[in-house]
Amino acid sequence: MGGPGAAMTVRGLLIVCAVAPVVAAAVSAQTPQTLTGAATTVRDRVYSQEQASRGKTTYDTKCASCHDGGTMGPELWGDPFLAEWDNKSVGAFFSRIKTTMPEDAAGSLSENEVLDVIAYVVQTNGFPAGEKGMRSESALATIKFVRNK
Repeated sequence: MGGPGAAMTVRGLLIVCAVAPVVAAAVSAQTPQTLTGAATTVRDRVYSQEQASRGKTTYDTKCASCHDGGTMGPELWGDPFLAEWDNKSVGAFFSRIKTTMPEDAAGSLSENEVLDVIAYVVQTNGFPAGEKGMRSESALATIKFVRNK
């Protein structure tokens, strides 16, 4: 058992033990979409409650005057909204808000304000909150809107 074959086996085992954590870290860093082929959607708890609360404040002060006098208008919630945005990226919605809203000061909202408003819109459409908020415009391209039921 102490011959050259044993040394090769021990060396091979050491290599496997050294490489395994690296492979495991790479796999865990991948998104569920990468591993399963399933897209991330607004059903996957993509915003936090705190973010949606900030979004409501921003919405109330900067959006509500044009969107149904202070309440979410039908263009932003329920089936009309979800029918228009079904299977489209949240990133596209971000771009629309960032470049065209508010109408009287297009482009004046910060990235964080837009992320927060989107979280509020997603919450208002009945999708559950998670632990982490939406963090960047680029990450939103991989998240899709879906109809609630």
